[in-house]
Amino acid sequence: MKGSKTRDWLRVVVFLLLSGAGRLQSAQAPIQVEGGECLFMSLQLLAEVYRAKEPGFAMDVRVDAEAKAVQDLTGGMVQMAMVARDLTSAEVAGFQAKWGYPPTRIAVALDALVIVVHKDNPVKSMRVEETNAVFTEDRGLGWPKDILTWGDAKITDPAWANEPIRIFTRARDSSVKNLIIQFLYPSYHLRPAMVVPDAMAMTEAIAANRNGICCANMVDVFDSLKAIGIQPTGGKAVYPTPENVSSGAYPWSRFLYVYVNKHPRTGLPPEIRKFLAFVLSAEGQRLVQAVGQAPLPKDINALNVLKVMDTFDADPAALRGN
Repeated sequence: MKGSKTRDWLRVVVFLLLSGAGRLQSAQAPIQVEGGECLFMSLQLLAEVYRAKEPGFAMDVRVDAEAKAVQDLTGGMVQMAMVARDLTSAEVAGFQAKWGYPPTRIAVALDALVIVVHKDNPVKSMRVEETNAVFTEDRGLGWPKDILTWGDAKITDPAWANEPIRIFTRARDSSVKNLIIQFLYPSYHLRPAMVVPDAMAMTEAIAANRNGICCANMVDVFDSLKAIGIQPTGGKAVYPTPENVSSGAYPWSRFLYVYVNKHPRTGLPPEIRKFLAFVLSAEGQRLVQAVGQAPLPKDINALNVLKVMDTFDADPAALRGN
């Protein structure tokens, strides 16, 4: 998946200009948001655009381990936790023990696990089993041989064929790492890899090393990199475009969530309710796609609007394609 230069520019602006303090300045005490980096840029851009409509609005978005974000949501230190997974039973129990009800999960976007390489790398796609043979030593998905060079990955260009594949990986407490384990690693016999802490470090590492490969989020693919197609067993290669991810055609798709403390009788605080309604609006979902992620399918979107607003403002027949 090759993003446009406009989209790359937008991501860089959001990441660099807003990530310093992560705070959208206002007289109002900011809503505290914490969690995995997968939603950082999307929420920053959404909050900035929303603040232009609601000048009193403010939000402070911080990247941290997902487990810590859940702990801080339970403790009341943050109002939203960015978590790209289901909470564990222990996390839900801990929250319920403190508040008397479980946290509420709101899907706000779709993301995907993508395999990124240097932009000049001639590889176009890999089978699911091949990717497993690149990243693991025991090849648990059944590929018959190790893939250690780009020639092993079926590249015939002599300038690449004998070059060793250089694996980069993400920090163990990142949302990307959780997704890698879910889709690629039936075991933990991983090949040696250089750990990169975030998307910017990954981009710099692979831009400087054309033999590099890494797993990433959709939003992490800048012009120095490219995302290859993934070929399910018995199928054709599918590329991680927003359309393929939203439709479910791409095999490694996932929802991105924010968890909130929603009282069962009084609902969400008004400032959080209105912001999340904007996130799920047509404009908000266009901004999600502009950053490089995929908008929610309309039926999933409508169900999450119901969670936020406690009203179902959609035509059930239209949601079912009738």
